Amino acid sequence: MNYIIGSGYHYRSDWDRSFYDIWRTNTEKYTHDYVVLSTERGVPCSNQIICHHNIGHVGDLIRENREGLCGWSASVCALAMIAYNCGKDFIYKEADCLWFGGVPDRMYQDLGDKGMVFGAKMDAAPWMACAQSTFLIRHSFILDFLRGYLFLPHDKDMLPEDKFVKLEENSPDRYGRLSFGVDRMRPLPWDAEVWYAQQWNQQELDEAKSRGLL
Repeated sequence: MNYIIGSGYHYRSDWDRSFYDIWRTNTEKYTHDYVVLSTERGVPCSNQIICHHNIGHVGDLIRENREGLCGWSASVCALAMIAYNCGKDFIYKEADCLWFGGVPDRMYQDLGDKGMVFGAKMDAAPWMACAQSTFLIRHSFILDFLRGYLFLPHDKDMLPEDKFVKLEENSPDRYGRLSFGVDRMRPLPWDAEVWYAQQWNQQELDEAKSRGLL
């Protein structure tokens, strides 16, 4: 494999624990070369790095007016450096994101000669400036990405989605967008050849199982 898949996991409820098993099976359709950063109450697996601290959601930083990175940003940066040290490209696959079809291959097609590719602007609720539950960074571009990302304001002052868009605005020839997937938007594109989505509910999981997708 030319890439490492990375994700961050935080236990909040039994739903997270049961969904992790689905996520892991879904991920292992494509590779066993993946790393999970987990809080202390994370799930046991051989490729897990346990972090005995929860930095918090970006909403926590905003409410507390706390500087620094949220857990999502910190895990992305740490995982990207692991991929860099392994001499591989970095694919991020959020812990509530599922893939269907040849997602890695399509990501590389969308990447082309750019350094990084991430999700498109959401043209439906929740109307985010971009999607971030899965993205790809070329190994040779990881340090450039980190340098740019960490230079931007604290997460409480600039959301991670807005940071990706800012980086793209600063270097439009280095960043691209994915041509597929719905991320948090709905409805789910059940019949699409290649797609991904996050923030699943039980009814959607049951539908995916009935269609033989899980």
